[in-house]
Amino acid sequence: MIAKKSTKIRKEEIIQAALDVIGRGGVRALTIATLAEAAGMSEANIYRHFGRKDDVFTAVAEYISSAVMEKAATIAMERLSPITKMEAIFFSHMRLIQERPGVPRFVFSEEVHIGNEKVAQTLSSRIGNYIETVTGLVSAGIQEGELKAELSSRETAATMIGMIQFTALRWTIGGGDFDISVEAARLWKNFYNIIRTAPEMTDSLR
Repeated sequence: MIAKKSTKIRKEEIIQAALDVIGRGGVRALTIATLAEAAGMSEANIYRHFGRKDDVFTAVAEYISSAVMEKAATIAMERLSPITKMEAIFFSHMRLIQERPGVPRFVFSEEVHIGNEKVAQTLSSRIGNYIETVTGLVSAGIQEGELKAELSSRETAATMIGMIQFTALRWTIGGGDFDISVEAARLWKNFYNIIRTAPEMTDSLR
């Protein structure tokens, strides 16, 4: 006898199927019919877990928020240097974009933002938390002498996140026509060289 899947697992499968559909065809491609087909279940089963498409959008927004923002918060709690934590957050976010093209397509969709206030509020709130997390790491890096003292913590954090978002936008518009991992390595190397304290200055602080 095949064990019946829990509601939580079914919802997770539907969310992943929604991201697959969006990744292939954008937000407009997502209908209850295409979602049911991608999830391998009936439309009635989709409606059993989500009353309407907007509810799916809300669930997808919450998933993305957890995958990106909560991951950043978890990394920030690890016993690593501030700049190492920033690097881990940067590459973790870049990997998610490359592995799940539906994530940037969803986040950049005006149809989602304008048509669903709850989704817009969820994403906006979590992005604010994300910036604050990275801002805290920049401040810690400055205090510990890893990063240049003249840096503005919040603007540096926004610059780092902006690099991710702009790369995601280029990659999405171009249909994935470049390797994000290669671009991420180049961007991080340049950003690191801009923000870090010169080695000789770091040595003098010890």
